[in-house]
Amino acid sequence: MVAMPELPAAPVAVGLVGAGPWADALHAPMLAAGPETTLAGVWARRPEAARALASAHGTRAVRRYEELLDACEAVAFAVPPDVQAAMAVVAARAGRHLLLEKPVGLTVEEAQRVADAVDSSGVVSQLVLTNRYTQAGRDFLARAAGFEAVGAHCLALSGALLGDSPFATPWRRKHGALLDVGPHALDMLEAALGPVRELSGRGDPLRWTSLTCRHAGGAVSAVSLSISLPLPRSVWELALYGPSGSLELRKPTDPRTVEAERAATVATIRREFAAAVRAGEPPPLDARRGLELQRLIDAAARSLG
Repeated sequence: MVAMPELPAAPVAVGLVGAGPWADALHAPMLAAGPETTLAGVWARRPEAARALASAHGTRAVRRYEELLDACEAVAFAVPPDVQAAMAVVAARAGRHLLLEKPVGLTVEEAQRVADAVDSSGVVSQLVLTNRYTQAGRDFLARAAGFEAVGAHCLALSGALLGDSPFATPWRRKHGALLDVGPHALDMLEAALGPVRELSGRGDPLRWTSLTCRHAGGAVSAVSLSISLPLPRSVWELALYGPSGSLELRKPTDPRTVEAERAATVATIRREFAAAVRAGEPPPLDARRGLELQRLIDAAARSLG
């Protein structure tokens, strides 16, 4: 018997919720580029923005959220966390898979509702924690698995709240760095050092936040977060320290390297989300992982007083 060649899976039709800066910069071009996905439509609270974004990527804007759900298999979100949480529950209950931003919601309760809706509906969910999809991030974590660490330091610093930054959105202006970049930092630290067992914080999320974490294996990590600094470029650094020295991860600054890494990362997110949907198997970075991170963020916020 002659073996038949395996046919490629049909692209996953993904609807996009949101038409702001992040939808324009990441989600719409990523989903429209394929070949693993198609952009099935765009819905946003501002119809004119939805029409402009849809037109730029060869799809259509829809007037009602229900119309978007009818047109797709999965939904990607690029909206404020509380809006995402409410709309994700509706999508999951309608049997639509979810590509979620971090944080999943503004509160633990919101994140819990999303995770519960995903579980009860049997849909796939995936979090866009970008550091986990870069080759540099994955190489770092692979090395960290064999590195004896006693301590670590993570820096996530930028001027996202300053001036005319497109990311100075109302929810970031209200909640600051802890909700915005905190999930990235805590996720990578747990991936490298194991679960956080104790956490305490000092500072102000709108200015500077410092966290100290004790991990399951005994390592202690320090986290420094701010999105209100007038820096020439964003700073992202993660370093582990132990008897054999140090292990470091830094984001590139050369424009060509940055663009190449971004293109590769976007392709990885799209490919792995589509594969998870087609297989019906949620990846490790799912809504439940988002809920775990939300609990850490909540504990950190409460420790700040």
